[in-house]
Amino acid sequence: MIQLHGKPIRVHPSAQEKGTPEVGANLFVGNLDPQVDEKSLYDTFSAFGTVLHAGVPKDAETGQPKGYGFVNYAEFEASDAAIEGMNGQYLCNRPVTVNYAFKKDTKGERHGSEAERLLAAQRKRHGTNF
Repeated sequence: MIQLHGKPIRVHPSAQEKGTPEVGANLFVGNLDPQVDEKSLYDTFSAFGTVLHAGVPKDAETGQPKGYGFVNYAEFEASDAAIEGMNGQYLCNRPVTVNYAFKKDTKGERHGSEAERLLAAQRKRHGTNF
């Protein structure tokens, strides 16, 4: 059983099946140059820790990058270091913005919250993968 602040909580097992972790160190990288692809994003951000996924969404009609991307880390320490090290830095001649991504289906809530960090620490401690 997973607890948050001493109280049991429910965790939906389907969250792990989606491919992108629902609880995790998920970053938004904005103002990307069109030349930046998944590989260059992965290579750049892997300097800060283990990258689980790096993606650059593309326009469905043109196939051109939309100008932003996402990086998912295995550990919050790595994502914190990436924000510290990359926010405002130049990547392919453009200064990028790096911060925690907004969660899907929420009203302005970002990844990286204290609750997510507690869940991740508990998951790591108990060896559970939900």
